[in-house]
Amino acid sequence: MPTLPYSTLTDLIRAIFQAAGAPPDIALQVAESLVTTNLTGHDSHGIIRVKTYVEQIKKGALKPAARAVVSRRFGATAVLDGQWGFGQVTARTGAQLARDLAQDYGLGAVVLSNVNHIGRLGEYAEIIAQAGMVGTVMTGGTLSRPSVTPYGGAEAIFGTNPMAWAVPAGDQVLLSDFATAAVANGKIKVALDKGEAFPADMLLDKEGRPTTNPADFYDDGMLLPFGSYKGYGLNLMMEIIPVLLSGFAPITSPDFRPGNPTFMLATSIEAFTDRAYFEQQVVQLKARVKQVRPSAGSAGVLLPGEKESRTMAERLRDGIPLPDKTWVDLGAVAAEWGVTMPALD
Repeated sequence: MPTLPYSTLTDLIRAIFQAAGAPPDIALQVAESLVTTNLTGHDSHGIIRVKTYVEQIKKGALKPAARAVVSRRFGATAVLDGQWGFGQVTARTGAQLARDLAQDYGLGAVVLSNVNHIGRLGEYAEIIAQAGMVGTVMTGGTLSRPSVTPYGGAEAIFGTNPMAWAVPAGDQVLLSDFATAAVANGKIKVALDKGEAFPADMLLDKEGRPTTNPADFYDDGMLLPFGSYKGYGLNLMMEIIPVLLSGFAPITSPDFRPGNPTFMLATSIEAFTDRAYFEQQVVQLKARVKQVRPSAGSAGVLLPGEKESRTMAERLRDGIPLPDKTWVDLGAVAAEWGVTMPALD
């Protein structure tokens, strides 16, 4: 399994996307987004996506030079048309727009239309929280087939439909970001590439039987929602709210088209209460959570994002490990576009 520094991988991905038609600033932005996602340990939404993005470019489904434009405005709301460019570029623009609207109106709501896969949602909720606001991001849709079955079912009819929240906490941001499925389906590909079994109670095979074989998912298998019927309820709402507001249609509709319809909300704390008091209470709550006595067999309570922070520190120090298959796929893509692969130590 090759391990490479952040800067080396960023330069490689940037060069691939630039060779595929992205302007230098867009290529760099998407590369940084993907590699940073690997830094946090969410390999399912990082470099593993490069091959898929390039395939979309070749098919004309992803327009590498496209930039998002505002197609509708009403008060504190806006519709941002991604024009089928890189989803990361559209989503970052959307988060910045939601933040700016909230500065003027107290609230800022933005939906992303004509948008491709945006990657890790937490990245955009953090942009809002770093401006001293509450950031909320909800996403539905999929780039391929349905992957999640409703609670009690044995037929995939939903996407993984994730959501994220972020709040300022002194000099840090407290972030919670997760799929409403038991796990993001990209993590299944990571397990498959590594040749690892998948955890129990997350996957069903095509007959609706529990399985831990990640290959079963790609043979018409399906993911379960997290939290049984409660996760299913959230998954259903994510199939409705961001999807329909963004001008898309649910996966089950004959009007469905692949994409990542997204709803973003920025909430100004100062429009409702004293910001310093809010942040002080968040910091104190974080400290109190860490004081909770560990349960039997537990190393202690982790805050949302704490594991990612530890992983980032380790990978900045030691490099980012990539499954052999991901490295081979990158090499094939780089060769196709005339990009030289970095040497391995």
